[in-house]
Amino acid sequence: MKSITIFVSIVISLVFISLTQSEPGFNGTTPGCGSSGCHNSQAGIVTAEVLSNFQVRVTLNGTTSSVGGELVNSNGVVVAVNNSTSNNPFILTAPSAGTYTVNAGYKNPSRDWGSTSAVINVTGVDEKLIGLNPSEFKLYANFPNPFNPSTKIRYAISETAFTTLRIYSLIGQEISILINEEKSPGIYEIDFNASELTSGTYLCELRTGNFVQTKKMILLK
Repeated sequence: MKSITIFVSIVISLVFISLTQSEPGFNGTTPGCGSSGCHNSQAGIVTAEVLSNFQVRVTLNGTTSSVGGELVNSNGVVVAVNNSTSNNPFILTAPSAGTYTVNAGYKNPSRDWGSTSAVINVTGVDEKLIGLNPSEFKLYANFPNPFNPSTKIRYAISETAFTTLRIYSLIGQEISILINEEKSPGIYEIDFNASELTSGTYLCELRTGNFVQTKKMILLK
């Protein structure tokens, strides 16, 4: 991958915001090219889940063939690439916390690619078990709140269940997935670092089975 420093046409710039040259075969040699060898941009085929240790799990819908993808940082620099893999989903690892564009695609059954965003703002997930045998599922208010830039989020699991803990903006944009796994009974606490986010109100959602609870968190910088 390398940055493009030349001017692009107005038509191309309206369709593609990335100013990076893409290496994976799914995206041709230049994003936005309109020749027969380039892939078509398709909305909704790419999803990205932020894991611990700066990892992003990329999933492509609509294919059972090989896939490929890349992470592009906010400066337009490609920082991670998987040109072709039979694994779907697959993992891309960012060098640090930040906001990234995920470009990913495939060649079969048609030449398609798509984009989504991934905000990595947990600089090392630090989760610990602080209590046993709670009587109910519960999401506690984060502390401190308001916070800058980090806060602790505590939640209770009363029986073994698949659990997700996610951060959203007020308009429903998914910011980060902190927990996405089966949890045994206990009271857990996790650190959330929002150093890459702007000041504002965010939502923390605990979801496990039929239980869903949301708390507001205020980031003041």
